Amino acid sequence: MSALARQVARARAAAKSGALGPIVSVELQLESAYPPYEGGPLPPHYRDAGHPFRELGAPCLAFVQELLGDIEDVEASWRSAGGDPNLAYDEWRAKVRCQRGVGEVRLSWRAKPAPPRIVLHGANGARRFPGRADRLLDAVARKDAAPPGSGAEAAGVTAWVDKIARAAEAEHRARLASFERSAAVPFLVTGASGSLGGAVVRALVASGTRVRALVRRIPEKPIAGVEYAIGNLGDPEAVDRAVKGAETVIHAGAAVKGGWSEHLGGTVIGTQNVIDACKASGVKQLVHISSMSVIDWAGTAARPGATVDETAALEPRPEERGPYTRAKLEAEKRVVAAAAAGVPCVILRPGQIFGGGSPLVNGAVARRVRGRWLVLGDGTLELPLVYLDDVVDAILAAVAKRLTGGQIIQLVDGELLTQQDVLALAGGGGAVVAVPRALVFGLGKLSELPLAAVGRKSPVALYRLRSALARLRWGTGKAEELLGWRPRVGVREGIRRVMGER
Repeated sequence: MSALARQVARARAAAKSGALGPIVSVELQLESAYPPYEGGPLPPHYRDAGHPFRELGAPCLAFVQELLGDIEDVEASWRSAGGDPNLAYDEWRAKVRCQRGVGEVRLSWRAKPAPPRIVLHGANGARRFPGRADRLLDAVARKDAAPPGSGAEAAGVTAWVDKIARAAEAEHRARLASFERSAAVPFLVTGASGSLGGAVVRALVASGTRVRALVRRIPEKPIAGVEYAIGNLGDPEAVDRAVKGAETVIHAGAAVKGGWSEHLGGTVIGTQNVIDACKASGVKQLVHISSMSVIDWAGTAARPGATVDETAALEPRPEERGPYTRAKLEAEKRVVAAAAAGVPCVILRPGQIFGGGSPLVNGAVARRVRGRWLVLGDGTLELPLVYLDDVVDAILAAVAKRLTGGQIIQLVDGELLTQQDVLALAGGGGAVVAVPRALVFGLGKLSELPLAAVGRKSPVALYRLRSALARLRWGTGKAEELLGWRPRVGVREGIRRVMGER
């Protein structure tokens, strides 16, 4: 029995015992998470704006009705609150007036749901029913425990749920209809709600160019001069609609968090959908944003004198580097294959981007622990940094140069800073504690043993750490030759700007 089912059972028992007196109010707060979307036709909960409430609102209203009598009225609201980005509305509220009292239902969809909560208010007092860390998904989506209300108690609830869901769906359709899409547009930018994609969109608009932006949810503050296509990269129909009529596609969209399922849908399948749509629509240029993570960092470091440029070997063990590297590598390979088949494209591999929301001090630099900076290694590791605005310049240069032969171009600032340099320039304050590389690698190896016993991989396994801490010589590659690109801002000025934004 799940935590939610246990709470429901306890709440029912408490209500029936009479210890609280007649129940006059019921509160339910439930947070859920849908299974990862791996691309393909959208599941109902992402396709239909009202589906989440139909699924979870129905049993919740039924439970309220069970304790308070027939429902007489429901006042509902819904919004997009920054939870599940694939849902039209990820937060719902319903005030339920019943024969013997009032109920309140609060539903949210988050990446890491909090335990559910039930509160009963009676004439003789109130009682809370806190749960354990069971996700609502276990109780509802997988159907291995009964939802709050079911069977005869649900009589009369269906009409109320349908009315609310239909109203939400109608509102969403009206909002979508307000975003007009032209038959032809010079640019489509995917991942337009992200740091890099958003910066590209703003640069194009500033230059007076019309641009279409593909985003997963309706923007709260649309940018003037931008036409929006709403949809998920994993959904081939949404990508087809977005790409149709675009002359140039700048593909900056990709998954940046989650497990393999999220990266498969958002990065690998998403990129394949973009490729297929470009073929079907006759796009003149596809600018694909890859990543320096696709390179064999550990292997390159083991070859004395080797410089990381476009000729460096690709990562041979991507599964051990993590889902981001694995997905970006697979996506790049698909674009390379598409280029060989005649799709006009160019591939840009930025280094470690910072600025505009992308953090300067991340795990590659240091970690903040109890007021101190924890640096893996001795702090002298050189980083392949590149400032956000300089990456945007390179993307626009690739467009202006009309590079369409499948060229691969890496983007790294020629001035290489170490971990220590970045911390000094960032002015973070606090003591710096360096963890010797031998100790880091030893702890990484030890972390593999207990997880291997239960069939799981360690997120800090030895190979992943050796790659992350590989001492590499970063070359500037072909960027100046093919793009005429040198960093306009540069890492030092970029850091100054980032610090000024705080």
